[in-house]
Amino acid sequence: MTQTPSAPGVRAAWAAGRAARNGWITVPDPHLVEVVASRGVLDAVTLDLQHGLFDRASTAAAVRAATLHGTAVLVRLTAVDAAEAGFVLDLGVQGVIAPMVDDVATARALVDACRLPPLGRRSYGPIRTAFGGADPVAAAEQALVFAMVETAGALERAGEIAAVEGLDGLFVGPGDLGVALGLGAAQNREEPEVLDAFARVLAACQAAGARAGVHATSASYARARADDGFGLVTVWSDLPALAASVDASAWPRP
Repeated sequence: MTQTPSAPGVRAAWAAGRAARNGWITVPDPHLVEVVASRGVLDAVTLDLQHGLFDRASTAAAVRAATLHGTAVLVRLTAVDAAEAGFVLDLGVQGVIAPMVDDVATARALVDACRLPPLGRRSYGPIRTAFGGADPVAAAEQALVFAMVETAGALERAGEIAAVEGLDGLFVGPGDLGVALGLGAAQNREEPEVLDAFARVLAACQAAGARAGVHATSASYARARADDGFGLVTVWSDLPALAASVDASAWPRP
């Protein structure tokens, strides 16, 4: 059954007064998604269509695998693309995260792609959102829409972007943002410039009544960012976790 507005997930975590715990998945295998979702640790999993290996069929299979265990699904889009956004939202995902949103115009285009009229221009197509007697329109209204802050321009205009009607929040991509700030690509960053950027995004979201999210690859770092005020934090990511577990399995060589 697909997620409904009352189902567990990101909004339920917020209603409970805590940050939502998110997993990040790039490997398009429904069994992997089901294993992760079945653990009962995460509020949501994000399927990464931008840098992951998902196509339409594997995205649909992953959504079914996660929702079977009551875990909400978010999707990181490849771009601000109305056809792609409509497709994944018709599948019943709880929200989308759009990369490289540099300005208000792009943020408005994102809202247009994700919201039904009159707020947006999304086409009505309840492929899975009507299962079990659910209300597709209510599900559409509850869908989360996050714009990523990954560039110097997005950081400079964070307040304006966060205030766009129909946008739920900003999601920081530390890797690309670090590159944009001249610091190189990395995760779980502690550079003063990056921490200052986090504070600026949090302030922009607070002023706009929006939520802030951030990507991480360790639970401890994600917890620290939740303590800072981020409402959506990635606590686990498939490729770093798999690599770390393989490295940890090696015994000392003679």
